[in-house]
Amino acid sequence: MLRPSLIMLLMRTGVFRLIMKLLMDRRVPIRAKVVIPAAIIYIISPFDLVPDIVPISGWIDDILVTLLAAAMFLSMTPRDVLMEHLGRSEARKSRKGKVIDGEYRVLPDDAGDPDDGSDENSKDGNSKAA
Repeated sequence: MLRPSLIMLLMRTGVFRLIMKLLMDRRVPIRAKVVIPAAIIYIISPFDLVPDIVPISGWIDDILVTLLAAAMFLSMTPRDVLMEHLGRSEARKSRKGKVIDGEYRVLPDDAGDPDDGSDENSKDGNSKAA
């Protein structure tokens, strides 16, 4: 069965979920939204370019229509809406350099810290250079 495996592939890759989210989005044009139902009607209808009676080549046209409809729908969707649903924003992508936003604080030095090389004798001027 080729068709259920194609549906499983689309569901595994997340394309099916992406298309469903985009179909519900109001910013996607109606002409793009019509492509998916038209493809579904073609697959369900008994009229095909190549009849389904032919063993393998009968299903190839259904697979091609499904893939072409998904590609057409995604290409007709506005880029900013598509990137938003994919989790990538245009503003983040348009930056040329990396910007790290953060805070810093200055800690006071400890006078008798053994790691910084100073000791009690250095205050008297009796320290020995190593």
